[in-house]
Amino acid sequence: MSQLAGTQQLDNADIDHRASFVDYVMESAEEWHRTHLGMLYQHWEENNDRHFAGEMWAPYVLLSEPAEPKAYGDCASVSGFGGRLQIRLRPSLLTGTHPRVRRGDDFAEGRFLFVADVLLHEMIHQWQQEVLGVDEGAYHDHGPTFRDKANEISARLGIGLVRTMKKRGKDKDLPSCSQWPHNVRDESYYLGAYVPASRDKKKGLSIPLDVTETEAAAVLMKHFDFDADKLCAAIQKEATRKEAA
Repeated sequence: MSQLAGTQQLDNADIDHRASFVDYVMESAEEWHRTHLGMLYQHWEENNDRHFAGEMWAPYVLLSEPAEPKAYGDCASVSGFGGRLQIRLRPSLLTGTHPRVRRGDDFAEGRFLFVADVLLHEMIHQWQQEVLGVDEGAYHDHGPTFRDKANEISARLGIGLVRTMKKRGKDKDLPSCSQWPHNVRDESYYLGAYVPASRDKKKGLSIPLDVTETEAAAVLMKHFDFDADKLCAAIQKEATRKEAA
């Protein structure tokens, strides 16, 4: 994020093209993208008014892979075609194929809430770039400015506080703002769709890939210290494998 656009540097062509892009998405894009991006733009507008005093212009929001393989989303001051500021959101989080979310229509609403929070996170980066012109590269873009804005929003939302990505100072024991707001939301907010990475580290059962639901249930009955989510994931993976066979 070395190039800082700055709202004052957005000319009429920038503003008009971004507005035209939003209009196209809302009216003429392919159905799946129109539906999901339409809802995401609605969230963007609401968040802009509530948390950013309406200071920003709607950016290019894309359902495409971020630059970093493990990132849920990213915010770049220049888009792939040279337009000013794009936000990319990982589409597998919506489709349910990402390992941090659960598949199936029953979890679709929760997956969208998760992605909407990714968008809110990236909106702080947009605000840093286009309103403040701040570069927190020394903190991998999650420094004091990001932390303070995240905590300001957290106070409105009634969720936990965070620190900078560097674990030091009086708030060193708080969660990092690099994973905000997912790491301070109550898990129930995502309606069971979110599978936090920390759960992978808990002691659980080792489920072979050829296990059946009956066999898994039998193993479960023999243990009282188990990871139910890991068990469910193994059963789901086996069902998917059998369908593909």
